[in-house]
Amino acid sequence: MYLILGDPVFTATTDGGTIAEITALLDAATGRILGGDGAGWKDLVSGQDDVTLLGAYGGHTTGRDAVATRFDYVAATYAGAEGTTWRENVASWVGDDWACFVDIEHHRAKLDGSPEPVDFAYRATHLLRREAGAWKVVLRHADPVASFRGPQFAHAQ
Repeated sequence: MYLILGDPVFTATTDGGTIAEITALLDAATGRILGGDGAGWKDLVSGQDDVTLLGAYGGHTTGRDAVATRFDYVAATYAGAEGTTWRENVASWVGDDWACFVDIEHHRAKLDGSPEPVDFAYRATHLLRREAGAWKVVLRHADPVASFRGPQFAHAQ
């Protein structure tokens, strides 16, 4: 069980229904963006202004409008063909109003200007909050470092 200021927030779960529901939401939004459509992610993120994105392209952005703009930018970098995604779940925690998923995301998509689809993987962490009965992402952190690289990589300048 995880506590914030003494109140239980979420516990590890084997609730397959909730895990499947959230996985389907993440995969649908990611499949759309890989196809060049950022609307799926813009719909999935919270409508509140505490949304944060540490995207795979680097940097970070906070705030609903800034995150939506970044998703439009990212969607435009794909060639517009249908993309596919699947994930290896590393860990999941689900509570009544909060959930956290740690995954290795596997993607196949045409990048802008590429004639053939390419495969790539991201480490991804999502923090979700239940808002008006629906799961909404408040944090997405993804990076292309899906395999161990060691201190030389982490400390390179």
